[in-house]
Amino acid sequence: MSNFTIPKDQKAFAFDASIPPVLEIDSGDTVTFETGDAAYERLSKGETVEAIGLENFNAVTGPVRVRGAEAGDALKIEINDIQVTRAWSVWLPDFGGLGKHTKEVGVKPILLKNERAYISNRLSVDIKPMIGCIGVAPAEGKGSTFMPAYPYGGNMDLREMSAGATLYLPVQVDGALLAMGDLHAAMGVAEPTWVSLEAAGSATLTISVEKNMKLKFPRLRIGSSTYCVGMGDTLEKAHQAALDEAYSLLINERGLEPFDAYAFASAVVDMRLGGPATAIVLAVVPDF
Repeated sequence: MSNFTIPKDQKAFAFDASIPPVLEIDSGDTVTFETGDAAYERLSKGETVEAIGLENFNAVTGPVRVRGAEAGDALKIEINDIQVTRAWSVWLPDFGGLGKHTKEVGVKPILLKNERAYISNRLSVDIKPMIGCIGVAPAEGKGSTFMPAYPYGGNMDLREMSAGATLYLPVQVDGALLAMGDLHAAMGVAEPTWVSLEAAGSATLTISVEKNMKLKFPRLRIGSSTYCVGMGDTLEKAHQAALDEAYSLLINERGLEPFDAYAFASAVVDMRLGGPATAIVLAVVPDF
């Protein structure tokens, strides 16, 4: 198996099968994706969001073509390591749940030191790096790296996408064309303000092809639990989709009888919110 690094300047602004890959790999290879923070630096120097362009805030590194990946397969993406080198906190008027409390753009560089992110001299939080945006190319058209998120990935902003997790994405086109960006130094679950501690850095991923997995939505594996992702145009529909995925997992992959699957889900499955770019709910299914 081989190891590769993609520099941050090899980037794209959409998930799009027409974008030429910057790298082609074999199943099982490891790739380090570097990401930048130029948009936040420009914002800190007084440029407007409109002048910078929203797409520049969520540039993705890639895409990477994976040999042997075909529609109906899944990419198995092991998140080996995430390193963040710089971080920013950004407060935008009328953006996110707390945007109503400011009339001016606020941009603040965040000191990263000794595993802590320093919001001020008296206030710091643990650095907990995670990937905000990761996805593959759609079969038709192109997907935004900003909003919404899609069944093939995108700006999902899942706090769970950190080192040690394994993400599965449903492949839509030959080669998959994987790209990722939007690292965070720390983020509350479901990105409550729509902006977290936005970061530059790198993520090292081992990428493999799982043949004929036929996933409807992304899936995560963390420790001894499977996280089934559901999406929809409302939270109610996303909740139902995640729960349906969990039920299907228990019956079709774990071999439970329908009533046992129902009872197990009612007893131990947890439901969690994903990021704000679209309605996302996760159903957390523990092993038994």
